Amino acid sequence: MMTLESFAAELKKNRIEKQVSLMDISASTRINLKFLEALEEGNFAMLPQTYVRAFIREFADAVGLDPKTMLKKYDAIHQPRQHNDKEKESHPAPPPKPIVPGVKQDVSLKPVLAFAKQNALFVGFVLVVAVFIVYLFRQTSDANPPSNIAETPFDSVVRENAATQPREEAPISLPAVTRAAAVDSLSLVMTTTDSVWMTITIDDARTLEYLFAPGRRGIWTAKESFTLTMGNAGGAAFVLNGKDLGPLGRPGAVIRNVRVSAANLNTP
Repeated sequence: MMTLESFAAELKKNRIEKQVSLMDISASTRINLKFLEALEEGNFAMLPQTYVRAFIREFADAVGLDPKTMLKKYDAIHQPRQHNDKEKESHPAPPPKPIVPGVKQDVSLKPVLAFAKQNALFVGFVLVVAVFIVYLFRQTSDANPPSNIAETPFDSVVRENAATQPREEAPISLPAVTRAAAVDSLSLVMTTTDSVWMTITIDDARTLEYLFAPGRRGIWTAKESFTLTMGNAGGAAFVLNGKDLGPLGRPGAVIRNVRVSAANLNTP
């Protein structure tokens, strides 16, 4: 019989077989990464109950499973649990007899032990129900999900999760790297249109290494020259002292030890 744990394991197994990461699913569905991790670990208590079915549908679609089939499996596990919960709630443990003032109470344990031996099954049932009620109270004190969960449009899920996601940082300009600004005569400005890895050596002295995302800008100054090595050379454009040099290579190409100096200002 399938359980929530085996259901979650099936989701995880298919994700791994499809070689899809949780970060990929989060990026494509806008579902918070911590909710995806909880879903894959079978920790359904951590999920906002209103959105569980929407999360399962989007996760299944992202890893190549049939969303309708996975939702039927989830309902087959979840609905019997709800039915059993209602049955147990309707048979609570009987309350203890009240203590009547003026009446001597029998504090001997013998009647209790005799009753327990004769009614072992009943006592065991009462203990199980009592433990379940305590567990149910602790669960519902944190979150009180309705018995009939209405399916929420996924657009609403995306909007609510988007509010919890960190905002994308605006492009920033790197501070100028300079040893003596007063004597540096060259200014090199780079603007990226794609992800770019590069090293830059200033005046054959200091070498710096960077990994830029798209939409970033770097500014460096030097006295005589810059020497650049880049991956994805077509992913960035350069301007030297106001002169547009454009990209130093083709997209995806690797260039090594390209020298940029005052001589570039004299070339057409």
